[in-house]
Amino acid sequence: MIQYIQLVKAEYYRYPSTESNPKILEIVKFLLAVLRKGISLFLSLFYLRNATTGNQVYCNGKPSLQISGILKIGNRTSLWSTIQQTRSSVFKNASMIIGNHTFINGARIAAKHHIEIGDHVHIAPEVIIMESDFHDTSNHQMDVDCAKVVIGNHVWIATRAMILKGVTIGEGAVVAGGSVVTKNVEPYTLVSGTPAKFIKYLNK
Repeated sequence: MIQYIQLVKAEYYRYPSTESNPKILEIVKFLLAVLRKGISLFLSLFYLRNATTGNQVYCNGKPSLQISGILKIGNRTSLWSTIQQTRSSVFKNASMIIGNHTFINGARIAAKHHIEIGDHVHIAPEVIIMESDFHDTSNHQMDVDCAKVVIGNHVWIATRAMILKGVTIGEGAVVAGGSVVTKNVEPYTLVSGTPAKFIKYLNK
């Protein structure tokens, strides 16, 4: 609970004291904010009970998590399920590492081998990240090889983009909405299209 004091204070100071807003109302609002944050903390811990989490990891809405492997989430990372439910599957013997201050809202992420997401990454609704094709084209019952996906720090992946197996996205890159990324993306570049292609360099 101590980890959330700063969040509670921020909520409290949204309601300054005025003549038309007596202090008692401030106190009530403050207590409601504490209760709300406490409930959010409890629910987040419950939703992420099978994961290893850092400080102030927050779920806004209930994610769908199927964890048979290892899921690690860094400090102050948020998993939102407002526009779409965030869905994540970590299969047996697989791992998914999510860094600090990362924001994921309504993405679908499946790890059969290894997925690594860096710090300060923004992943928009309906993004799909997979490091396996899951089925062979000639035999739908046969497993196929996996290749890890690595997403660098300060990356933004826009709505409905797909990140496929073996891809590394460099630091500061932006993937435009609806893109299908099949090859590595250079740091501080914008890519777009199906398959995704280089559009321009971005400022660092």
